[in-house]
Amino acid sequence: MKFSSVFFFTFFVPLTLLAQTNAPAKTLVVNGHTSPGAVVQLNGKSYVDVEAFAQAVDATVRFEANKVILTMGAAPTAAQPAQKPVGLSREFSQAGIAALSDMREWRGGIASALRFGVAAGNWLGPWLQDYQVRAQKSLDQASLAAKTESDQKAAELLRNELNNVKQWDREAQTTIQSLNAEPSINPASTESDPLRLKIADCSTFLVTMLVSGEYADNANCH
Repeated sequence: MKFSSVFFFTFFVPLTLLAQTNAPAKTLVVNGHTSPGAVVQLNGKSYVDVEAFAQAVDATVRFEANKVILTMGAAPTAAQPAQKPVGLSREFSQAGIAALSDMREWRGGIASALRFGVAAGNWLGPWLQDYQVRAQKSLDQASLAAKTESDQKAAELLRNELNNVKQWDREAQTTIQSLNAEPSINPASTESDPLRLKIADCSTFLVTMLVSGEYADNANCH
């Protein structure tokens, strides 16, 4: 019952008047709050126990010699709109950390392929593909767990990280194929690869963010 409906009721009925009727009392329901026996009907009009009504709408009532003062308070708790979840949810954070762990294993496989000059068609190739499939599945699970607005934003950073690892994998395979008969790649050049460093920095940042439970952005994750 909206507050505007109050004007259809008389708030106070003397006890002597109520005693003169055999009309059955009815239950008053306001925003889910029930007050049994708080309403009676006399001569086609409805009368409400003002104290019961005040309790139902979280108001205060004061009686004076020639008037009744009703002061409205806060709306009942049941009528309060649900608060929108903020920050990173626990479920998403756990799934995101698992996805980053699988990406880290994939990155380790790529680094090994570069170190030993192993192309995709050789013995390490299938391992890299397995790493990629596993990382993609983990990311999909993290995306499904994203519920809050912060989760959605963080999930986008995780997708960016996965795409950067994919790019590094493609570039690594191209580099290895171009070596032809070269047995290995200079380890120093691998360690200083700008894309590799960007991926590593983003991964470190994302783990810290997920553990903290608060969303933040970082240029290395774009």
